[in-house]
Amino acid sequence: MKKILAIETSCDDTCAAVLDGDRILSDVISSQIDLHAKWGGVVPNLAKRAHEEKIGPIVEEALKRARVKIEEIDLIGITYGPGLAVALGVGIEKAKDLAKKYKKKLVAVNHIEGHILSNFLKNSRGKPERKIELPALVLTVSGGHSKIVLMKKIGKYEVKGETLDDAAGEALDKASKLMGLGYPGGAIIERLAEKGDEKFLDLPRPMKGRKGFDYSFSGLKTSFYYQIKDWSKEKIGKNFANLAASFQEAVFDSLLIRFEKAVDYYCPKSLMASGGVMANQNLRKRLKKLAKKRNLPLYLPWSKKLNTDNAAMIGVVAYYKAKRGEFVKNISKLDREPRAKL
Repeated sequence: MKKILAIETSCDDTCAAVLDGDRILSDVISSQIDLHAKWGGVVPNLAKRAHEEKIGPIVEEALKRARVKIEEIDLIGITYGPGLAVALGVGIEKAKDLAKKYKKKLVAVNHIEGHILSNFLKNSRGKPERKIELPALVLTVSGGHSKIVLMKKIGKYEVKGETLDDAAGEALDKASKLMGLGYPGGAIIERLAEKGDEKFLDLPRPMKGRKGFDYSFSGLKTSFYYQIKDWSKEKIGKNFANLAASFQEAVFDSLLIRFEKAVDYYCPKSLMASGGVMANQNLRKRLKKLAKKRNLPLYLPWSKKLNTDNAAMIGVVAYYKAKRGEFVKNISKLDREPRAKL
């Protein structure tokens, strides 16, 4: 096996992990939620500054928890896109500095592939053992992306559907903001929705009858805004649960209508799902119901922590890319301007 140090700074979490092949030895995450909460979203310059302050200690902590010295590391995996450019840049420069100083090979990783391959991660004991039959159809959903990906084999993917505007997680955050609630909105809306009426508002399911498998959530957000824009704070407050349930149901309906359509079209052997929004219990239950209905195995990351941004998922991609010999050929020339739209 190869000892891998992985670094992830694509948005507002400073992450580092150490892996032995596809096994997690340590996985450290420093969240910036409290820093950005009062602004209702991620503030780029604040995120960059926080990454710069935390990246060194987080890397050291990951090595310490794994009981691995930097000299024992075989290669370094780093997220180079997509994400927030100023945030990505901090991680990239740290990875480059370490690779040069300690003469380590460097692997550049796509953040989305990290979410997909989080289903292939194992704990320190090598569990769980999964034999995922391919091709698999993957639903990746977070604050920054919503995609349907056909995975033919590890390293070979075809995007079959993606959002044309807002991502699902972004839409949930915006709905939370419209109600005067906190950031990030997904977890807040999930908690409130448990006691709400899903049919309280009549909200659209965008793209429902359209050809293809793309998503759109901006129209849903706009409809929600216009239905409550003239409400008093008191009225909104009395209906937090109902509003949360209505909006969450519309988002999840939209996700699953298109995903189920793609399942029927591509006839995969397995289903996979990942991304921060996949930590939502309601969505997980609905996906399991769909998988059972279609008599297909469904794979989700074995830990909820692995759904959200983390460095372990970057490490497992680096592991498979290293097996194929896909290293950064010239470390000095690795994008100084990270590929935010990768």
